[in-house]
Amino acid sequence: MDEIATLKEHLTVSELNTLIKDVINMGFPNPIWVCGEIQGYGRNKEKKHIFFELCEKDPQSKDIIARIGLVIFAGRKPYIEEILQKAENAFTLKDDIEVKCLCRVDFYPPHGAMRLIVESIDPFYTLGKIAQERQKLIALLKTKGILEKNKQIPLSSVPLNIGLITAFDSAAYNDFIAELKRSGYGFKVFHVNSAVQGKRVEREVCRALDILNRIQTLDAIVVTRGGGSIAELSCFDNRLIAEKIAGLRLPVLSGIGHEINITVTDLAAHTYEKTPTAIAQFLVQKVEDFLTSLDEKGYEMIHLAQQKINDEKKSLKNRAVNLHSDTSSFLKTHSLTMVQMMHMIEHQPIRRLVEQKNKLGEHNTNLQRVAKHHLHNVKFKLNHYQRMIEIANPTNTLRRGFTITRTSQQRLIKNKAEVKLQDVIITEVVDGNFCSRVYKIDSQDRPR
Repeated sequence: MDEIATLKEHLTVSELNTLIKDVINMGFPNPIWVCGEIQGYGRNKEKKHIFFELCEKDPQSKDIIARIGLVIFAGRKPYIEEILQKAENAFTLKDDIEVKCLCRVDFYPPHGAMRLIVESIDPFYTLGKIAQERQKLIALLKTKGILEKNKQIPLSSVPLNIGLITAFDSAAYNDFIAELKRSGYGFKVFHVNSAVQGKRVEREVCRALDILNRIQTLDAIVVTRGGGSIAELSCFDNRLIAEKIAGLRLPVLSGIGHEINITVTDLAAHTYEKTPTAIAQFLVQKVEDFLTSLDEKGYEMIHLAQQKINDEKKSLKNRAVNLHSDTSSFLKTHSLTMVQMMHMIEHQPIRRLVEQKNKLGEHNTNLQRVAKHHLHNVKFKLNHYQRMIEIANPTNTLRRGFTITRTSQQRLIKNKAEVKLQDVIITEVVDGNFCSRVYKIDSQDRPR
């Protein structure tokens, strides 16, 4: 024990950490390229030194299977940003995009923390991964027919009631609304606020599409946002948004705000334009085209009406000529008949009056005979009905010894099932009523 005690058997934490740092420096003497997905960048990007993580995900489950911390020191930030801005399609770093960074492996002894210090970045790797994932998604959606379904929905000729999905009071929102107002047409916009960048885009855009799809008065839905880098717009290369658009009853118009690349949302939409202003101009032009077609049809109807009027004038003129000719011919043909009728009216009125008077006398005699016979029949029927009424009169029935029995609520009792013991019943006879109480109900059916 004494011999062991003389040897130094332990290291301090700082000594251990220094040894680890030396080992790591010997194992990784030069910077190395590391690929992974960015996490935690957004909450630190405004700080002097940007600390974040690089993660590796399982290709199938998308669960994180490994992660490591990274840092971009303040002195290196301008260099990294310059590389990104000079890329063919400039973009900025953000969460959830895959990057390839040139890093120096470092171990910080005071904290015992392993980290990678970013020296440079390969923008072409990120852009290539985004494009590769996008092409795979497009191929999958084409196979399922997702990209064509919304295009098959007819767009109204006068799309004045518009559902708008974008961030409230953003540049895209204001540009879109301003363009519609400038047209002077009666557009009515139903706006649903939604994130247009970041992780919340998928959930909030799908929710907004569901909300607007239930409004029966809408003509179309517009999804729009301002410009941005390919990395920022990649949130619209989204399978769930494309499938949601394919399942709607309304046409979806896309104005994502870019000029070079088309997002998957654009491809799934009924119609897409490059900016919010352009998609608003498309709607305005749609209304203007309809109004122009109305004017053209109006002019066409006026022309056809004038032509019809001229044709009818010619027809009426021809008919007037024919009527005059036919009338003259008719009068000439029937002139002899008219002369004969005038002669008859002038010389034979008395004879005709006498004949009509004799006929009236005959009709009067016949009418009196028929009326007398009818009155006799009516009197006979009335006497018969009177005898029947007297026979059916309840008073006469009561006089013959019959009675009428009712409950205390004046309901007529027709059988024993309508009364029970101790009920008060009212019996009506010919000269009045009297009350009774039921003490016994015969349970045997009487012989019929």
